[in-house]
Amino acid sequence: MKVKAAAVQPLSLQGLDEYSNVEKALAYVEEAARNGAGYVIFPEGYPGPYTGPLDSDGKLTQHPIAYLREAAKAKSVYISAGHLVENPAMAGTYFLAHKLIGPDGQVLAEYHRQQPNHPVFNAYLMGGRFHVLPGNRFELVETDFGKVGLLVCSELFVPELSRIYMLMGADILVAPGGGVHSATRTRLTDTWRCVARSRAAENLCYVIANQNLFSRDQRGRTCIASPESMLAEVDQGEGIAYADLDVARLDQLRSFYYDEEILSPPDSPEQLFHCRPGQCHDRRPELYGKLVEPQPDAFRYNYHLDGLETFRAEYERARRDPRVGTGTGERK
Repeated sequence: MKVKAAAVQPLSLQGLDEYSNVEKALAYVEEAARNGAGYVIFPEGYPGPYTGPLDSDGKLTQHPIAYLREAAKAKSVYISAGHLVENPAMAGTYFLAHKLIGPDGQVLAEYHRQQPNHPVFNAYLMGGRFHVLPGNRFELVETDFGKVGLLVCSELFVPELSRIYMLMGADILVAPGGGVHSATRTRLTDTWRCVARSRAAENLCYVIANQNLFSRDQRGRTCIASPESMLAEVDQGEGIAYADLDVARLDQLRSFYYDEEILSPPDSPEQLFHCRPGQCHDRRPELYGKLVEPQPDAFRYNYHLDGLETFRAEYERARRDPRVGTGTGERK
C-alpha cells in the first residue's frame, strides 16, 4: 500500500481575514493532486476558524471544512484539516479538531486534541480564546494506504501518545502544527524535526508534521519522516513537502529481529536497514508502571471543572510542586 503525501506549509491569514484561507486551501489541494498526491495535510486549525470568526465578510456560503469535503471528492484525495469546535456543554470553551476527510468527501474521523496548549498560549494563538479543553479519544483511521493516527502539533512531543498509536497498529502519525505569530523566545524548528525522526524510528512508522506561517520571513518546520530517514522538508517560506509512503516497507522493518539474516552481509542495497528492525517488539511493559503514576507537577488539563479562571492558580501549583524525579523543592 503506497501513497504520496503532501504536507502543506501555507502563509496563513488571521483574524478577520482568516476566511480567505479557504481559497488558498483549495488551490493547494489542486496543486497537490496535480502532482500525484493522494493525501493532503494542512496545519493545525487550517483553514479555520482558528484565530478569527467563521466569516467576517459574508463571503463563505458554507463551513470551510465543507469546501474541503467537496475538493476531496472532486480530486479523490484524503485531506487532514483543522478548526476550533465550540463546546456546547460549557460556554467560552472549545476543542481543537483534526479532521480526516476521505476521497468520497466524508469526514472519516474528528480528533480532539488530548493535550492542548496551556491557556495563555491558546489565547495568543487563537484570537484570545483561552479555554481549549482536552479531548479523551484516540482516532486511528483505516485508509486505502494504511492506518493513520491523528495528533495535533506538540502532542508529537509526548512519546506516550505516539507509542499508544503504535500499539494500536498505526502506520502513519499525522501531527499538524500551529506556528507563532511573532518573535518569541523559542526556536524549535530543528528540535521539531528531531522529534519527528525520533517518533518515526522508535515506532517504525511514518510521521508527518507541518505548520502555519504567519509571515513570509518565518522559518518553517514542515517535514515527513520515515523510520530510516527524513524524506522531505520545507524550510523557509510557504510550500508543500512531498514524500512517497510505503506500508510494505514498514512491514519489512517490523518483521525482523537481529537474527542470523540481519547479521549476515547484504547482497544488495535493498537488503540494508537504516533503523533498528523489529524495534516495535522490543518492549517490557511490566517495567512501565511509573508512566501511569500521578505526577505532582503535571498541569491538570481539566482545571475547568473548578471554574475557567482557575487556570492561573493551576499554573502556580504546577510550578511550585517538585520537579519530575527530584522531589527537592520549588522551581526557581
